Amino acid sequence: MEPLLRIVDELERRDEQAAAALAEIESLQAEVEETRARAAGIAAFEAALPAARAARDADERAAHESQAAAAAALAEAESELARAEERGREDALLAAQRAVQHARDAMHDATARVERTHGERARLEAEAEEKAAEAERLVADAAPLAERLAADPRVATAPPAPGLDGVAEWASRARGDLLLARARLATERDTVVREATELVASTVGEPLPGTGVAGVRARLARGAGP
Repeated sequence: MEPLLRIVDELERRDEQAAAALAEIESLQAEVEETRARAAGIAAFEAALPAARAARDADERAAHESQAAAAAALAEAESELARAEERGREDALLAAQRAVQHARDAMHDATARVERTHGERARLEAEAEEKAAEAERLVADAAPLAERLAADPRVATAPPAPGLDGVAEWASRARGDLLLARARLATERDTVVREATELVASTVGEPLPGTGVAGVRARLARGAGP
């Protein structure tokens, strides 16, 4: 059994190394995917920003035009009220008063619309500033991760070009490199499992149940028992 146990020790060592390497690659994959998703989100916002600003411009113009029309209507209604007061006819006076109230309500609504569009513009520009700052943070955050991947012989992904676009392109490349690295490590671990299965089958005449090598030692011991 001693030679077999030495083989088992080697298989267990290789399996542990492969498992640790897979865990490390998967951790890197999670970091790269987070970076890629952040970059994509910022890029999507920046791509949509010109259209969003144009829409805010149109809303503000329409709101100011509506406010100007409401102001003109209110001035006309107030002038008509003054004329009705001079004429002294009660029915005309009541109608003019109602018209003034309606014009004041419309002016209030138009002013509220202007304020609302200004608020929407302010929120959009605040978000644009926030995204710009987030892009700077992302570029800075990606630098040490890129250095780790560039120095890792399993992936050796070249560093990103400057700016957000560089980070986004780098994250896509790194994602592919890590997928290949994980596939290679998974193949290595499958090889260890296959060797363990063949060892048990050749020794005790039965295949190793499961998909790992953790039970090899116990299975060989049972097979070698009286």
